Amino acid sequence: MDNTEMLTPKEVGGRIKERRNEIGISMPELGRRVGVNKSTIQRYETDGVNPSRSMIINGLADALQTTPEWLTGLSEEKEIRDEDGRTLCQGEILDHLNSFLDAVAKTVQPEAQQRFLTSVLCLLIDLFSVTAQHYGRTLNEIDRLAGDEALKKSIQQYTIPMDDIIVPVYRREMEAPIEDMKRFLDGLLHIFDKGRTRVDTVYLYNILHDAQARLNAANDSVAP
Repeated sequence: MDNTEMLTPKEVGGRIKERRNEIGISMPELGRRVGVNKSTIQRYETDGVNPSRSMIINGLADALQTTPEWLTGLSEEKEIRDEDGRTLCQGEILDHLNSFLDAVAKTVQPEAQQRFLTSVLCLLIDLFSVTAQHYGRTLNEIDRLAGDEALKKSIQQYTIPMDDIIVPVYRREMEAPIEDMKRFLDGLLHIFDKGRTRVDTVYLYNILHDAQARLNAANDSVAP
């Protein structure tokens, strides 16, 4: 949806901060990308940026992987899309998948082994999807804590480092899915073993199944 009126400078600053947090980069990193220091980025986010200052807006949009129109409020579409309508993430993933398929077709014979590798990759992608959803849950919980006024007061009163709050949240949510990924990759190492150490694709599928079940249970536990 396109709009006809630009945002106020303060609102532009809010979008800069929103997008920076979304893509997971720090103020210093954003500053490095646009060629300014951290204090300038802090000023952009706090005091805002005049939406008519196109050189600054365009540089920020490029660094934040979004469009100048979204930063200034002329559009609600924040993702950059190519001529086929794909976002940067979608395009990058498809490029990697096409490279994989080309490599497999050229180097792996017979076709049955190509299908085996493709099946394993599909399982790995599904497992990483579970990991990504846990990561999203982590970010949501961190955002919730960041907006908790009582917690903010306690942090200020007792000078608690924010990392002491964030790190346990991350580890609690991410420990199990990362262990699943390690077990899956270790299983691949033993897929052609003989005897007791041999692993088959059923074992790999069960790792994915259990991970999905655990994620569903976690989501159900916080459902309204």
